[in-house]
Amino acid sequence: MNLLEFKRRLMTDPGDRSPEMRNARTTDDEFAAAAARSDHFEHALKRALDVPIPPGLSDRIILRQSLEGQKRTMRWVQLGAVAAVLAIAVAVTSVIMNPATSAADLERHVVWHWKHDGPQVLAASLSGPEDPDHVQEILSGFGVQLAPELIDQVRLTKYCPTPDGKGVHLVLDSADGPVTVYYMPKTHLASSPVTMSLEGGMQAVAVNLERGSLALIAREGVDAPALANEIKQRLAIAPGTTI
Repeated sequence: MNLLEFKRRLMTDPGDRSPEMRNARTTDDEFAAAAARSDHFEHALKRALDVPIPPGLSDRIILRQSLEGQKRTMRWVQLGAVAAVLAIAVAVTSVIMNPATSAADLERHVVWHWKHDGPQVLAASLSGPEDPDHVQEILSGFGVQLAPELIDQVRLTKYCPTPDGKGVHLVLDSADGPVTVYYMPKTHLASSPVTMSLEGGMQAVAVNLERGSLALIAREGVDAPALANEIKQRLAIAPGTTI
């Protein structure tokens, strides 16, 4: 089992204690570090979600209701709920920061991802333009917005795996032909841009964004770095977004 496969299995089933996964945890320092980060995240997430009810909360709510009326009481309860959600978000965010992904690890992932479904998804995208509402529905879950002219170029949108979790797989109809984009919200590259060659006369370039990164795949001969930079300029991250 290689390191990327080990990380994917940790993401999909962090509690997996099969003999294969137990052995992988002791393979070398990189495997042990990945397992430790996963265990730390799961433990911290459990703590963050375990929000105790403050003592006397029900009595205070009843008293406030009797003094100020039901409407003002509900507003107070809602504010308390918002505060609790924000506390959880801060706690979870503090433990999901991922170390920078090396060029070698990224290339292994992109090569695997392209072999896994790249050509098939590209072929499926030829059926016609994607529903803009569907595009934005998926992207909004990651706090991302595309410029209107870029949304019009989208031919297919779906979720996909990234080196550090879940991302978005897009196919765009550019002036240079169809291009594939992997948006990786949690993956930060140790160096940017990263270029690589793929099978079938394809090439890829990956660049860091304000948050996360993207990898663009196009046929050889296309100015992939320029296309990636153009898409980068037309992709906006909602302020305060955390994944």
